[in-house]
Amino acid sequence: MKLKFCKTLCFLMSFSCIIIFSGMTNVKAATSTKPTLAFDSSGNFKIVQFSDIQDGPNTNPNTLALMNKILDYEKPNLVILTGDNIDGRCTSAADVQKAITNIAQPMETRKIPWAIVFGNHDDEHGKMTKTQMMNFYMTFSCNLSQIGYKTYDRIGNYNLLVKSSKSTTPVFNIYMLDSGKYFSGGYDYIKTTQIDWYKKTASSLKTKYGKTIPAFMFFHIPLPEYYTAFQTGYVDGERYETECSPTFNSGLFSTVVKTGDVKGVFVGHDHANTYSANLNGIRLGYAGSVGYATYTSSSLLRGRGARVFQISEANPSSINTWLRCANDVELNPTSIYTFLSSSALSKK
Repeated sequence: MKLKFCKTLCFLMSFSCIIIFSGMTNVKAATSTKPTLAFDSSGNFKIVQFSDIQDGPNTNPNTLALMNKILDYEKPNLVILTGDNIDGRCTSAADVQKAITNIAQPMETRKIPWAIVFGNHDDEHGKMTKTQMMNFYMTFSCNLSQIGYKTYDRIGNYNLLVKSSKSTTPVFNIYMLDSGKYFSGGYDYIKTTQIDWYKKTASSLKTKYGKTIPAFMFFHIPLPEYYTAFQTGYVDGERYETECSPTFNSGLFSTVVKTGDVKGVFVGHDHANTYSANLNGIRLGYAGSVGYATYTSSSLLRGRGARVFQISEANPSSINTWLRCANDVELNPTSIYTFLSSSALSKK
């Protein structure tokens, strides 16, 4: 039986403050040289997608333990955090920086490149703007996030190119978008200006390299097409809550289909959904939630976790993806896994 969760909207505090980044402990200084993304010598490139850590400055140790376990098991070339990385439990700028520093450590200590997009909870604390937070993320030596294209309240629309194992020519592309927060009593949508940025970027890449570069797209809030995909093209994972998509369809999915470069769109937001499904040649998928400080469904067979992708340089248009979750036998979860009961479910 499908579970439905109450979605209570959260609103931002309407003030700003000046942030001083110096003097913080356990923060890695920005370096002039960031990691480059490339297929390995075997012609593979692996991505781990974490979503919805959604915690404050005292990050739940089970969350960090699970992230560490998954990274040690999968050994990815890139980690992507698809929003709600932190939340309103941060009550000061120092709290925000501490929360971000905590979730950076699993990647930073392993020297794994990583990048983020924002969700609807990331700036609800009102203590730092998204621009200030993105600048702070970018101080970490392995973080590849960018301010990117800015429009209205959206920060961090950018793309990451993955080079060939044999040359500097890009073989794969990753689009990162800010899907916003709330709109007209529901959840927000990708704006027309962001869609225009995506089309221009895809066109520029095709002109520059003389071919269409296969791509994935990552953001936080699922598209309206997700439920249609689940009904008609179910592939893997589980569905234990109604898709919390925008009620307004801005046309991103139809644009992606027409443009032809994006092979998959992957999100977070709905913690109890881990499925992926095909629609019009595009894979639409969830990562579920890796965070223990927020809700999930007690019906999820494998618990919290991540979505993993392995892209082949020989055929980067083909999608090979799976879930790596807390109660997978390989992770020996008994030492780290504490399942939240239904009474512990909290708002998204």
